[in-house]
Amino acid sequence: MNSTHNYSHPHGHVLYRKLRQQYPCMVRGEGIYLFDQNGKRYVDASGGAIVANLGHGNKAIAEAIAQQAAESVGYVSGMQFTHEAVEKLAEALCSVAPQGMNKAFFLSGGSEATEAAMKLARQYWMAKGITTKYKIISRMPSYHGNTLGAMGVSGRQAYRTLFQPLYIDHPKIPPPVCYRCPWGKTFPQCDYECAHELELAIQREGAETVAAFMAEPVLGSTGAAMVPPAEYYPRVVEICRRHNVLFIADEIMCGMGRTGEWFAIASYGVTPDIMLVGKGLTGGYIPLSGFVARGELIDAIYASGSDFMHAQTFAHHPVACAAGLATIRYLQEHKLIERCREMGFYLHEKLRALHSHPLVGEVRGKGLFAGLELAADKTTHAPFARSLKVAEKISAEALSRGLIMWTNTGHADGTNGDAILLAPPFIVTREQIDEIVALLEQAMYAAAGQLRTK
Repeated sequence: MNSTHNYSHPHGHVLYRKLRQQYPCMVRGEGIYLFDQNGKRYVDASGGAIVANLGHGNKAIAEAIAQQAAESVGYVSGMQFTHEAVEKLAEALCSVAPQGMNKAFFLSGGSEATEAAMKLARQYWMAKGITTKYKIISRMPSYHGNTLGAMGVSGRQAYRTLFQPLYIDHPKIPPPVCYRCPWGKTFPQCDYECAHELELAIQREGAETVAAFMAEPVLGSTGAAMVPPAEYYPRVVEICRRHNVLFIADEIMCGMGRTGEWFAIASYGVTPDIMLVGKGLTGGYIPLSGFVARGELIDAIYASGSDFMHAQTFAHHPVACAAGLATIRYLQEHKLIERCREMGFYLHEKLRALHSHPLVGEVRGKGLFAGLELAADKTTHAPFARSLKVAEKISAEALSRGLIMWTNTGHADGTNGDAILLAPPFIVTREQIDEIVALLEQAMYAAAGQLRTK
């Protein structure tokens, strides 16, 4: 490859999301590392968009994809046929899902899974003869996707404002972010006001109109890996059951082992009605998402004489399903969920040293899912002004040192707020975690120096 060719030139043919940014051209991946066309090595400390849980260059997944495409079937419509890959993947996924969740449906991207789950919730209540339930309560901030239906349940204002006339907005409640508690409480000196807020929202909207509550069990980019307190989800589920409301757990980012267990909701001892999966479902080797549902929901639709009214061209895609099955088997055979938990303890131990950094308000998370909330004032937790672009400065300094991480902005009040997410592949070693934290620390001090000179 010609190393002088600029593959992200603004006058090229690819439409990039950021129109003024030059994108490095990656040519190879190996383990937790990526290499660009100039030979520069990058440590992928976020698994891209919290996706690459197996690392790069995994031959087992690549071979499963090739074998399915070359030796079995590359594509059939999931609306017309079934095939071995989807049958085996559904069985494997349901076997690691919370007990009672035994029906799986597969799509391509996380936004698609969100919208399919919203449709399932609506169809379930229709099948039960309750035609008034359609609202999906979610949280602000939150993120469940970027298509128009998903945007209505997402609480990420920067993505929503421009398109406000195009989508239907759904009710929102504050999330369980203890670091910046909306009620000014300090856990455990509170009464789980964050959970009680769901009850108030249901009462305000009218339980007869609310189909489901949707939430990320461990908050992703908009919550910077915030782990809700132990009683939050048991209380939420009790409220949902009492008001005839379904609970949809969005595990697209925090699931598939990322928190050190198959699904983050498992540690709370509750079972959702619908659970979204994606991202790490294939380790990023091919697009695949989906949901797992309790059989009771599908039984109700069946008993009503209806079908599941959702169809997409690439639903149950054979090659993608083969990749998903190979990923689950690889995670099991190499005990990578257990490894994620073990390496997670070490990552958080190393990150604790950054609590004293002048830009850091809190370090949090679980497993190989860590968030750094940045704060202008460590005492009041006041965020940096968005105009300072703190997250962007740190990200640029990190990338120049060969460190890839994930950043988020605007979560504090819809405009201000900066956070960093780390989510390295489960194959990461202690020595590589040391390297990640060292590079991050260098980048943060360099960014802090830029802020002091302003």
